[in-house]
Amino acid sequence: MPNKKRLIMGNYFFIILIILATALSLGGYFGRLNMYLEFASGYKLQFLILGLCTLFYFSLTQKKLGIIISLVCILLNLAEILPWYWNRPDITNIESHTPFRVLSYNVLWNNQQYDRAIALINQTQPDVAVFLEAQKPWREALKPLKADFPYHISAEKLEIEIYSKLPLNNTEVELYGTYRGLVISDIAIADTNLKFVATHAYPQLYFGREGWDIRNQHLEIGIGEYVAKLNQPAVIIGDLNVSMWSPFYRSLIKKSGLHNTRQGFGILPTQSVVAPQFASLSAPIDHCLVTPSIQVQNFETGQNIGSDHLPIVADLLVPSKSEN
Repeated sequence: MPNKKRLIMGNYFFIILIILATALSLGGYFGRLNMYLEFASGYKLQFLILGLCTLFYFSLTQKKLGIIISLVCILLNLAEILPWYWNRPDITNIESHTPFRVLSYNVLWNNQQYDRAIALINQTQPDVAVFLEAQKPWREALKPLKADFPYHISAEKLEIEIYSKLPLNNTEVELYGTYRGLVISDIAIADTNLKFVATHAYPQLYFGREGWDIRNQHLEIGIGEYVAKLNQPAVIIGDLNVSMWSPFYRSLIKKSGLHNTRQGFGILPTQSVVAPQFASLSAPIDHCLVTPSIQVQNFETGQNIGSDHLPIVADLLVPSKSEN
């Protein structure tokens, strides 16, 4: 009898678990209606893992209903995850393009592993490095980078620090909310004038409905509509606090025509309050987006160096003026 009781309790537990995972998987498609549903849209990998676990359990216990719901959950999430591992863009006319490596790292304001962050830059040698949540201790700690990155922008209100090997011209700062927004600069690469945007958006849940609305305007208007009006190549990089499965991300991409540089390289989750180095615990909310004329050689995440985010590094090919 005790074994039968444990089996019944196990059945109830797993059926509730898979119903919840499936409901949230579907609910993410309605993320425009509710910020909690939109937040859930970022955890497709976790719902996929739950579906696989419950499928294994229900297969052992021969519960057909559980097997069916588990398969629905698995297929829903696989359909969103797998395409990010396909369709890696082909590299063409490489001789008419200039290599351009960019890095973005949300350092986490109270993280004190400054030396490891500088070592990361020295190891990866980006042309431009962007640091987010870089409050005063970080601003001071990063100054040694000026030896190799002589062009520097400190947007203190946004807590964004940019170090570049190339001149950053015509810089503008746009606020979305009290201390989030965009730092926009022109960078001359060979004979091309590139628009470079470093950005950090509000988190989805931390500031309630008002913060959520500001973040959505940041994405759809601050980035989406802004890029749609440009007539030059552009790179947008930073912590957008949105996953690729959010309806607001899809709207941003539709409005702007931008391409996510992780396409073909996998979903590469970047953020977790627990352990960002484990994909099963993380969400992909740090992005590098580019206009279609810019080609992508590689996209990867760096090691965990004390933040709740992993760094992201993108290797790009910027076209010459004649190719734009």
